[in-house]
Amino acid sequence: MKIISKNKIAYHDYSFEKDYEVGIILKWHEVKSIKSWQVNLKDSVIRIQNRELWIKNMDVPLYKMTSPNLVPWYNPKWDRKLLITKRELAKISALTDKPWNVIIPLEIYINNKWLIKIKIWIGKLMRKVEKKQILKEKDIQKQMDREMRNY
Repeated sequence: MKIISKNKIAYHDYSFEKDYEVGIILKWHEVKSIKSWQVNLKDSVIRIQNRELWIKNMDVPLYKMTSPNLVPWYNPKWDRKLLITKRELAKISALTDKPWNVIIPLEIYINNKWLIKIKIWIGKLMRKVEKKQILKEKDIQKQMDREMRNY
């Protein structure tokens, strides 16, 4: 498994409950662009529309060797369809019906069969108070480790 891009902000802003691996439908120049590490998941979000999963705002620029005249209609941030089974989609939609739950793309990678996959997580938006509490706990743990090392 070769990780191409991670959504690092998601680790900080969300607490995660469940993860899924989904495929994605891409054009040929998008595949080449992603395999050459030109993708950004920073502001992307996943939505359920018409019983299908769509990723919105994922930035995949045009492959550097592709002529813009060949694909003048290309938009790097258009919506792309994700491939998932009906059973998993029903589970995801049931989990996102709860308040504050969202679907976040966490990372995009190439699996062992050279297929591009996206790991999505069902997450709950953390409040500032929760973030501060987590930082305090990490700081206390670091201090305890330091003291145990010096003891």
